[in-house]
Amino acid sequence: MATAEDGEQALGLLRSDAFDAVLLDLIMPKMDGYQVLAEMRQDPVLRRIPVIVISSMDEMESMVRCIEMGATDYLTKPFNPVLLHARISASLASLHEERMAVLREQLARVTAAQEEERRRIARELHDGLVPDLASLNIRLRTVRKGLEREGHPTAVEIEELAQQAQASIQDIRRLIRGLRPVALDELGLVPALREHLARCEREHKLAVEFLADEGERLPAPVETALFRIVQEAVNNVLKHAQARHLQVTLMRAVEQVTLRVADDGQGFDIQIPRSGRNVGLWSMRERVEQLGGQFEIHSAPGQGTTMTTVVPL
Repeated sequence: MATAEDGEQALGLLRSDAFDAVLLDLIMPKMDGYQVLAEMRQDPVLRRIPVIVISSMDEMESMVRCIEMGATDYLTKPFNPVLLHARISASLASLHEERMAVLREQLARVTAAQEEERRRIARELHDGLVPDLASLNIRLRTVRKGLEREGHPTAVEIEELAQQAQASIQDIRRLIRGLRPVALDELGLVPALREHLARCEREHKLAVEFLADEGERLPAPVETALFRIVQEAVNNVLKHAQARHLQVTLMRAVEQVTLRVADDGQGFDIQIPRSGRNVGLWSMRERVEQLGGQFEIHSAPGQGTTMTTVVPL
């Protein structure tokens, strides 16, 4: 907290340090409150700071002028301290919401750019490296057949190389699915989740139950966010939960969509930070908040874990 004796000093303080709110008197030497307010509103940084004008001038014209110039509120002297505290709290809450909205917008742009980069890399792998490896595999097997007819001892080694190429193709295809599932872009969220969960069930021996409302496709950002949340949740289950059963439920209403992921694993104390798990939870929570939704997690040792996501449409 800092106090300025005149308008020039006030602007100097504001430009040299960070402040969350300003209480501004209109009658000051050198530069009055109107001039300070005008200078602040012309500055791209200072214009975001809430300004509460406190003045002995109680004319309606003065109040209207200050509000039109960008003041957040106007109180006349003598003022009630309780009322002032309430007005400051409201201004700070508004500033916090504005800043969070800006951060969410920036994070949404970053996430969108990441998804587009994932899509580009997946496309290049699918259209470039996979066909090249497939061609290499065919040529190796052709060479192997010729060497076998001649009884050449390197035929076995050539076959091993062909098998390695085929294994690399499978690895790259798994990588492509992880980067950006084709089903998500072409068919939508429900088919993409069904395919992803079925593969997890096959590869990890985890009993998976998937319940979903069939219907029109959701907006693309919502589909991407919900798919990534399920992806991260399943990864957490496989790494940490030691679960035998997983249930994923996707229910759509008129104004919102609800995603629920529940497992019967060992659970954990959500108050105790855990490496890896908390990073994943933070990632999921951030994705939900970008969409203006709500994210809740319930867990306890020995009682499994349930994550619920509600996103407005």
